[in-house]
Amino acid sequence: MASSFAPVSLNPTPSATLWGIVLFEHLDEFATLAWYLVADGKLVEDTFSRTLTKLNTIPFEASIPALTYSQARDVLISQAIAVVSDMRTEEAGDWSVEPDSIGRLPDLARLAFILKVIIRSPEFEIAKHLGVSPHVVQTLVEYAIDRLSVASPVAAMRTPHQVWVSYAFESRIESSAVATKNFVS
Repeated sequence: MASSFAPVSLNPTPSATLWGIVLFEHLDEFATLAWYLVADGKLVEDTFSRTLTKLNTIPFEASIPALTYSQARDVLISQAIAVVSDMRTEEAGDWSVEPDSIGRLPDLARLAFILKVIIRSPEFEIAKHLGVSPHVVQTLVEYAIDRLSVASPVAAMRTPHQVWVSYAFESRIESSAVATKNFVS
């Protein structure tokens, strides 16, 4: 996979330094957000590099900290989505097509689901980031929930009594030993 790291100037402008400080002040939150969106350490690095480069083109407004934070967060989300899109394009695939595994979601549905359900962004904001309508965002989130609710159990393990126990998506515990016992009876 080719890296799409944006070049970083060795002589940063005062604005670039200030944006870097904003990213650093919110590093835990922004790194978690980027990780949720791209799900890969190398892509998180790429997202941060692109974010800093993009922020350097935006005037820094120190008098309104909430605006500065909001701008940095929006640019981070946009750049994370661009990184995922570029990665999928490099793999010669469409980022809205079905993946091979039933437990996995297409990138667009996964991003909509994470932004809506995990990060709790409003639909109009998600629509803006993904370049779709709010109705499409609703459809993507519903699709993701439906697909995840029919996915295979997250994990399975054997208990000391040789009973298979599976942990379903909604943290319900089901024992196949009961089903086997009823089937044999």
